[in-house]
Amino acid sequence: MSATTLGQSFDPAGPEHRPDPHPLFHRMREQAPVYRHVSPTGRALWYLTRYADVQRALLDPDIGRQLDRLPDEIAAVHHKWDHDPLAMVRRNMFNLDPPDHTRLRRLMAPAFGPRRVAALERRVHQVVGELVDGMAAAEGEVDLIEALALPLPLLVVAELVGFPTGDRARLRAWSDDMLRSRDAARVRRAGMEFVAYVDEKLGERRAHPGDDLLSQLVQAEETGERLSHAELVSSVFQLLLAGDETTVNLIGNGVLELLRHPGQLGRLRERPRMIDSMVEEALRFNGPVGHSRPLFAMADVEIGDSVIPRGDIVVPVLLAANRDPAVFPEPDVFDIGRDPNRHLGFGHGIHFCLGAALARLQARAAIGTLVRRFPDMALAVDPAGLRWTPDLFLHGVRRLPLLLRQRPR
Repeated sequence: MSATTLGQSFDPAGPEHRPDPHPLFHRMREQAPVYRHVSPTGRALWYLTRYADVQRALLDPDIGRQLDRLPDEIAAVHHKWDHDPLAMVRRNMFNLDPPDHTRLRRLMAPAFGPRRVAALERRVHQVVGELVDGMAAAEGEVDLIEALALPLPLLVVAELVGFPTGDRARLRAWSDDMLRSRDAARVRRAGMEFVAYVDEKLGERRAHPGDDLLSQLVQAEETGERLSHAELVSSVFQLLLAGDETTVNLIGNGVLELLRHPGQLGRLRERPRMIDSMVEEALRFNGPVGHSRPLFAMADVEIGDSVIPRGDIVVPVLLAANRDPAVFPEPDVFDIGRDPNRHLGFGHGIHFCLGAALARLQARAAIGTLVRRFPDMALAVDPAGLRWTPDLFLHGVRRLPLLLRQRPR
């Protein structure tokens, strides 16, 4: 059944839905689970809101990310609308299909393997402790995003990649401009400055290799792993700047939901070991990524009762899938002990988030420390007035002002 048949019209990208998109997704899942929406530019986007359909789309080889897999005449239609100011840093795993995706992921995977993440755990807790100490010393309200959620992943991933801690301010400024600005000229300028910076660091690693991811990528490039310069720079962008937004939103959304659900916060205080399942429930209930990267139908694809024509855009909505009552009992209940919890918060299939383990580690450390240190932590503002990210793809609050009261250490 289609939304047109029902006389309904849905716009998941509408700003009125940003504070709470879930009521809309419930209606779409019930009335038009495979919904064709025509954007203001005239492009057809198919929104998927059922868990099974989202999972299917993320696994289907006929639904992909690379426009160059489509005939020129179809790809040209999309290129006509695509004025991407960050095109110079888009050739990374996030935007590629096999075999290029497979090759790049194989090169990156060791840096995010269990052994490497375990080795970073002590450093993550150290950085969290330092940042939370700074929050405790502040008077009045403290913005969780500014004080903890934003600097933490940037510091940790910059260290993993091999960038000096002293460059944090520059990296942070570029991250803000490239990922949060709505000014295309500003975004492009930041992108060009970032590419020049990465080129400089690559030159340093070629002359003086170290024990970091940047050195590993340079070595792979020089030993015939077919890693182009564009892929190298783009991969650093994905890991350092684009990847950290997931962790920022996971920490922010997780703390927000605990404060909105004081009973669950009390459970976590009584049983701190529930932090693992709490983070998983935060990923399900109000996760950091609203939908997968928009995909392209590489052939006519049948999903549900609809046939998505070749070349149309497919948008698997992770937030909607994660509250599908066909999979999750009482999906609108925030339950930090939920088990099983087969959420799709980090995606699914070959594009499952490479940095998921590191993001989980940082969220556990940050949220667990806040809950332990501040027994009377509370929102400083009405949650209805919080400002959310402007688009559905990255789903999180821009600021989360808190009132803190520290427990004696």
